[in-house]
Amino acid sequence: MNPMLAYLLFGVMLPISFADALNLIFFHTDTSSTASFNFLQQNQALSSHYLYSATNSDELLALFDLLENPKILIDLVDDRVNHYDLSQLCKEYEVIHLVVEDDLNYLTDWTFSGSTSRVNYLESLTILFGYFNWSQGIIFNSNQNTFIKDYLLDFSNSFKNVITEPNSNINDIVGRIAVPLGSTMYYIFGDEAYSSSIQQALIEKKLANAGNGIILGKESYFDPIIAGSLIIAEKNQENTTSKEIYISTAILKIINLIDSSLAADDPYQIKITLEKSCLNRFCQNTFSLVNFINNSKTIVGNFNNTSISLISEIIFPGNTTTPPISTKKTLPISINAGSTNYGQVPSPNVPIYARGTSLAIKWINEGLGILENFQMSLFTYDCGATIYDSTYGYNCFLKDIDKFGLTHVSSYPSGVVLGTLQTFKRLNTTVPIVSAVASSAALSSISTYPWFSRIQVSTIGLSSQTPSLLKALGWRSAAVLYQNETWGISTYLAFQQAIEEEGGITVIKSAIIPPALTRDQISNYSYILQEILDTNARLIIVFMYDDLLGVILEKFYDLGARNGDLIFFSIIAAAVTDIGAKNDTYRYKRIELGCPMMIFQMPVWVGAFGEKIYNGLANDYKTVPPGLSCNYFDSAFLIASSIDFMINRGQDFTDGYKLNQTIRSIKIIGCTGKVAISKGSNDRELDALSIDSNILINNTLEVYHIGIGSPYSTQYLTIANPFFYDIKYTAIKPPDLRNQDLKCPFPDSEIKTFYKGRYLVFGICFFMALSTSIITFFIWKNWWNVKIEDLKEKYEISFEDFIVGATIAIEFFQYLAMGPDLDPINSFLWDIGEALSLNLGNFIKLTNGVFWIVCDAVLGLSAAWIILCITVFYRLDEKYNHIFIFRFLGQLAEFLMPILGNLCFIPFVSILLDVFVCDESIGNRFTDSFLAKDCYQFCWKDSHIVYAILSGIAILIYEPLAVFCRPLWQEFQPVLHVKTLPLFLMVKTIAQIVLIVLNKTVKRAEAATHGFLFLLALLLYVIFIFKYKPYNYPRFSWWQGVSIVGVMWLGFIATISILLNNSGFPWIALVIAGWTIILTIGFYVQKKKYPSLLYKKQGKDTSILFKFAFQVGSKSKVNAHVFNNMKKSSKVEPSSLNDS
Repeated sequence: MNPMLAYLLFGVMLPISFADALNLIFFHTDTSSTASFNFLQQNQALSSHYLYSATNSDELLALFDLLENPKILIDLVDDRVNHYDLSQLCKEYEVIHLVVEDDLNYLTDWTFSGSTSRVNYLESLTILFGYFNWSQGIIFNSNQNTFIKDYLLDFSNSFKNVITEPNSNINDIVGRIAVPLGSTMYYIFGDEAYSSSIQQALIEKKLANAGNGIILGKESYFDPIIAGSLIIAEKNQENTTSKEIYISTAILKIINLIDSSLAADDPYQIKITLEKSCLNRFCQNTFSLVNFINNSKTIVGNFNNTSISLISEIIFPGNTTTPPISTKKTLPISINAGSTNYGQVPSPNVPIYARGTSLAIKWINEGLGILENFQMSLFTYDCGATIYDSTYGYNCFLKDIDKFGLTHVSSYPSGVVLGTLQTFKRLNTTVPIVSAVASSAALSSISTYPWFSRIQVSTIGLSSQTPSLLKALGWRSAAVLYQNETWGISTYLAFQQAIEEEGGITVIKSAIIPPALTRDQISNYSYILQEILDTNARLIIVFMYDDLLGVILEKFYDLGARNGDLIFFSIIAAAVTDIGAKNDTYRYKRIELGCPMMIFQMPVWVGAFGEKIYNGLANDYKTVPPGLSCNYFDSAFLIASSIDFMINRGQDFTDGYKLNQTIRSIKIIGCTGKVAISKGSNDRELDALSIDSNILINNTLEVYHIGIGSPYSTQYLTIANPFFYDIKYTAIKPPDLRNQDLKCPFPDSEIKTFYKGRYLVFGICFFMALSTSIITFFIWKNWWNVKIEDLKEKYEISFEDFIVGATIAIEFFQYLAMGPDLDPINSFLWDIGEALSLNLGNFIKLTNGVFWIVCDAVLGLSAAWIILCITVFYRLDEKYNHIFIFRFLGQLAEFLMPILGNLCFIPFVSILLDVFVCDESIGNRFTDSFLAKDCYQFCWKDSHIVYAILSGIAILIYEPLAVFCRPLWQEFQPVLHVKTLPLFLMVKTIAQIVLIVLNKTVKRAEAATHGFLFLLALLLYVIFIFKYKPYNYPRFSWWQGVSIVGVMWLGFIATISILLNNSGFPWIALVIAGWTIILTIGFYVQKKKYPSLLYKKQGKDTSILFKFAFQVGSKSKVNAHVFNNMKKSSKVEPSSLNDS
């Protein structure tokens, strides 16, 4: 063609024809493709060829018609439809069609690409990721590259995909989506604008740090911005910085292949050459791995879809040569948990306590519901276990200053924590510090230590709760010892202030002791300890560290105190177990007085989760885990929960200040219960306190859990196990004052359960119950097997009717006293019941012979009762009416029979049986046992034998007479309208005997069993009542049964509280609620079914009745008239009794 014609047609001067020249036609229609054309036509590598430009199909067809072969069409338009049309046209005109495209499946075989194929690219990615074991991570890809994410998601389901466009709020997406996923690998596939925005977001969210990997796809033909990132570049495209350069390089590679052809003038030969050189018509099949370091690109390796080779070392983000691991992102924290004490004896316990932190990290990484897309790591320092040397500690931390991680868990002693805080301040670190314990009050200040929090209530907080909690446990007085230094003084003052503000126990005496005394030095302060002993206080509250407490215990032992004489209380957790090494010569003294010891501390192993942690530690380490391991667990758990909280909200958890604020603000449920840091301080909020003691097992002191005190809960006290008040496991609380209530002639520590005496009491009581039952049945069968007629008419109520009704009410309280104890209600209902049962031990100190005075009175009244019964049986008052004494005895008998024989039955039998209760002893012989009611009275010798014989005789005579006379009394009452079924009186006697026996035997040995037997006895009793109707007046029968149901309800609640070892206000509420329901039902049924058949006249007979009640034996005409009428109607012949 004429060059001038070409110039006129296309604006391009056709050069003179050369033998090896190619006719290169550039097709471009838009700005982007035109820019590529302008860049290419300036390339000197094409100067030997003819260059033509076409911007539409007409121009292109004209060139196809005018130009001779060989013709090469360079398609610069990035459009698949355009590619398809031009490919078809090239096939028709036998023109080689060159594109930069990764998919040729829809194009003809005359089309060749200067890029790699999509399949080759994806397969090569597989080789690369497989080499580095990258099978997880987050894929960032724009909508134009969805095929990449689809392939990678099929390759590994551990990949996570985030698609977004450059104009989206990428920072927000990375914060809310990418950060919580916890990946260490980030793959970016997109153009320059997209890739740059993602990289900026990763930097801002601190995801481009050491341990992470940044991979940029082959579309990233520009300089990255993250140091250490890796770029996947096609071969010879490593330094490409723009799209124009990329296209130019790709096209020139194909032109060079054509130039090398021996037959460049034949289109078919060119096509064959390209097909041989290009795999599947793709003329690029190899990739370079480019490392962006020092603001420049460095080729570090080559790979394709079959192999990979590295030619130099790779530098990853954070200037590290360690390849990132394609797993969960690592969250590092550190802990000071070695055993070294610089220049001092090592502390092996610290690593044992810190096992809790290790277990927390392990469980979180295995799946605990938090940080599911992350894994935590723990670096352990050994910079001072329990003693902190500032120089050693500083150098120790400085050596591994880069290992602090996100947070640091300090060793537990307050001195180590204070030293660590000062060291971290010198090192200018902004790492939050969490302590598992560290109870010093000095650490509470948030202004002094703003980077510190602790999983522990301060000792001041503990001491302020001590008075009220001890009172709830039944203590009313104590002596106090505290050490003379800042902590001891401040703790005692907080304790004293709590007493002044809220009450609690009474401090009999307080004394201050210098700290850190040795065995030799403590002797100089023996007088102080002697003064404490002289107060007779049993409870000794100590505000001192365990080392001082140890020598205090030894000195108390030297002064004569023994196990059980003193009960020590501490708020230092270590006090219960660390009171003496096993090889210590004087350890036996410490064990003697330091076991049991009571402490209040933060609860451990709380709930099902706490129990799971306990079992986990026990299984992992094959030993009983110490309680402090629970605190250490919560330290790591609080840190992890804080990080998880921030991640889920897209917050920067690597910001130490923000993480510190989060640690202070969140709440968790951990091994120690609810954990939250108190506002305005570094202390844990006080939610509950664990009440613990120690127990000696295999010569090892171990923590023994008693219960939980909840100062801010409606249930203030929850008891799980009984407190043992001595090493013999005595669970009965002794008096607050030693030798004060009982005034025993021997130390309390010598007292032990005398089982032979207990078995003897059991035998005597059960023999009495059996004999009473037989005699009662015999009496009923021969004399009182009679029925009563129902009350059908209305009568005026008499004083005698009042007595029958009052008996029901009084017996209600007597039965309560015979039942299981419910501590919270003892102060009211039990006192009434005990009083009505003549259980005078609660009201009179029955010591030094006082009990015998009471016993003498009961024996005397029993003798009087026998005399009165003889008077009635043989009607001596009638036969010898002219003799005053017999006449008086007759009058007295008729009035006292319902009192002495009915209402006094339970108290009389109880007092007489107390003579046989000798189940405690100071030796192994019967004569070494002493009376439960008076420890000065030894049993089974001297006067006790006399009383035992008299009491036995009194019981054998009193009981049958009482049984026989109970129904007899109503036969002498002409104005008594409410009659009692004799069979009921017989059954009531047996029921009362059973309750008395259970109270004197089973209740003293096993309270829960007593509760069940008590309920069973009353259940049978109430069934009998409702079936046989004990009174001829239905109302009285109904309320007799209702009263027993009320007793059963209280007995049931008391038994449950005993089984659960739990007492508190809720039980009282349940009792009151139950009684309210029972009374409501009682009155409702009474109204519906039982009409009133007794009425009371106003202002007439009441005064007469009361005058009679209180003026028996007077010579007033009124009383004489009433008495004479009663006397006339009460004459019952013996034969008539037999007939009845």
